[in-house]
Amino acid sequence: MYSCRAPVKGKRHRALHTVASHTTFQSVSTPSRPDATRAPKRATAAAIYGELPDRIYTTLREQIIRGRLAPDLRLVEVDLASRFAVSRTPVREALARLVREGYVVALGPGRRTSFQVAPLTTAALQELWAVIGALEGVAIQAIGSMSAAQRSALVVDLERLNGELERAAEARPRDMDLVGELMSAFHLSFMDRCAGPWLRSLYDSVRPHVQRYEWAYATYSDAAYSPSIREHQQIIAAIAAADPQAAKERLERHWVNGGRRAVATMKRLDARKPG
Repeated sequence: MYSCRAPVKGKRHRALHTVASHTTFQSVSTPSRPDATRAPKRATAAAIYGELPDRIYTTLREQIIRGRLAPDLRLVEVDLASRFAVSRTPVREALARLVREGYVVALGPGRRTSFQVAPLTTAALQELWAVIGALEGVAIQAIGSMSAAQRSALVVDLERLNGELERAAEARPRDMDLVGELMSAFHLSFMDRCAGPWLRSLYDSVRPHVQRYEWAYATYSDAAYSPSIREHQQIIAAIAAADPQAAKERLERHWVNGGRRAVATMKRLDARKPG
């Protein structure tokens, strides 16, 4: 059981850094001073290069999560290198990391390996929803160790976020990014307070994959959010009543129900595809 903590306050960042359009290294003439004076320049160049794979990875990962890079889309190293104005080496390193984390699939062995964005499947969705529900169910039980003031602050936060989600889901045209961010914010509000470091590490590795499906779900204006919003209200009521077991059961049921709704939406969308 983890004890709950006050959330870390700070500004919410809606966008991630992207790779600059050009990275230029200045040529440096050999100085007459001792070699030690040249080390900082070499270190600086190495540091700049070392950042490139991370920045390319972060940009591609965010675009995959938000559906900017569609499932099954072919990723070509040379095209990505041109887009980011870098050599193929940092692109290759970024793609290798995305493969390890399940966002990208490698299609061939060795030097001729090609890549594509990982598909969205009903089997993966069901597994992810089961895992995320179990992790959140463990965390939410920590409300039992909260003070009345801490629980009250959490309830206020959750009610605000759920209200904003309801308004965003009803808006037309629907702001897909806003809906996705509010869905995540609702769950992160109690995870920030209740999850211990090991649980949070596991959660943070799974949550972005869940977000891929949530953003795909939000892409379609006919996707219904009222059932999720009602289930959020039931979770909030259990927290307000200081009932950890009820909160756990309602939260896990929320993910089971949400998984069924998402699978139904995926099947409906697949049926619309030609051929």
